[in-house]
Amino acid sequence: MTRIKKVYAVLRAPVLLKYCLILLIVSGLFSQAAFGDEPEHLRQSVRALGMGGAFIAVANDEFALYYNPAGLQSVQQTIVEIVTAGATTNQNLLDLTEAETGDTTATFGDLVGKNIYTEINLGAMSITAPGWGYSIFGNLLFNSVINNPSVPFFDVKAYVQYGMVGGFGMSYLDELLDVGMAMKSVTRAGVTKTVHVYDLLGDDFNDSLEDDFSEKDSITYDLGVIYHFDQIPNLETKVAYVVRNIGDMDFASAGMIPMTMDIGISAETEIVGLDFIFAVDYVDLQNRLTKYESYLRNIKAGAEVGVFKRSNGHHALSLRMGLNASYYLSTGFSINIPGLPIKIDYAAWSEEIGFLAGKIEDKRQSVHVSINF
Repeated sequence: MTRIKKVYAVLRAPVLLKYCLILLIVSGLFSQAAFGDEPEHLRQSVRALGMGGAFIAVANDEFALYYNPAGLQSVQQTIVEIVTAGATTNQNLLDLTEAETGDTTATFGDLVGKNIYTEINLGAMSITAPGWGYSIFGNLLFNSVINNPSVPFFDVKAYVQYGMVGGFGMSYLDELLDVGMAMKSVTRAGVTKTVHVYDLLGDDFNDSLEDDFSEKDSITYDLGVIYHFDQIPNLETKVAYVVRNIGDMDFASAGMIPMTMDIGISAETEIVGLDFIFAVDYVDLQNRLTKYESYLRNIKAGAEVGVFKRSNGHHALSLRMGLNASYYLSTGFSINIPGLPIKIDYAAWSEEIGFLAGKIEDKRQSVHVSINF
């Protein structure tokens, strides 16, 4: 609650926010329009991001709780995470922070009309074991974009959320069929607001900003299945189906995570001591994640190669590559330091934020550090 109150206090500083919005909008009077139409999420796996987001059938680690709880049956070793921390930022924000003092104004002008995105993730005392697991997490997100039709306006989304996810998986048909369920309990506090130029000049803008702020709890469930094909020696093939966020997660003005139905297929094999994974997903069968239907966005594909699997279930070194939305390249790696309880994940990837497929690419980088055993 202390963290929420601090964020709430920042968001309740309407005078500061008001002048920031005025500066942004006036600077963007002649910029091209951008539309921040990207899917909401609860928590993302950096490993999955490096594979283009293809993880529905792969799910065999602590993030099975967030992608497909049936994957808990594919967890081979118990993973205990003492503390985790991660951050995601987009290239636009990096360009702004890396600009020299004299170039800051020019750089900022170049960024007008583009997305500014940053997210911070924290976790503590989470356990994932074969067949069950739970995860305690918290994250903070800020996302904004200036739009410029005939009357410029500024979209901003900012929230802090925390919660717990717990789930289990079971096997049937001689361990060919895995079935899993997860429950999510989340509290989110924040605001999503569209501000026009004339709103900033009104006397009631401060009160309006406070009225739009919300704090709300939400509980939802995930149900998933994975079927294993064992006809081909040394090639484990899996097909998966999962329904996530059953009944939707509605956080009022702080956003909504809709229910989705996702499918995926993966193949795993070992060649000369190297473990390979190939995966393809088609997410959001009902096209509920974005306002505009674009089937290309829903395709995720990726591959991973790892060497020397450690006792925590992760490889000492893993390299990844993939395609997000079928046309944006992603790369990533993990270093799971032998002899030390530290794992580092990194991914460079892109999100589609335009209302047309391939229209606006938002380049991002994510890093995650975990102390585990």
